[in-house]
Amino acid sequence: MEKISWQARTDDGCKVIYEASYFGKWWQLTCTPKVSRSQKGEVESIPVEFTRETWEELHDVLVRKYQRRRVAWNIVQHVEDILAGKTSNQRKDQRHPHE
Repeated sequence: MEKISWQARTDDGCKVIYEASYFGKWWQLTCTPKVSRSQKGEVESIPVEFTRETWEELHDVLVRKYQRRRVAWNIVQHVEDILAGKTSNQRKDQRHPHE
């Protein structure tokens, strides 16, 4: 399992931390508001849906990690395929049973 995290700002200027988890050719995204260390135990991660913007942000982070040899190329390629529409981000255990 790979976990990739990055910071972003919401439309109202608040900082959030996105964490994308990759397991079994499936990505899951969670979002947590950025808080101080003393408050970290009080906030929960919220599952969120990927948007085109979050896919592109994840791709940028992965490319930088790949350049530093911290992530495999096939993971970067999988996100590129999703952005290009060649594949979808669907859990294998939730596909139709007749596939």
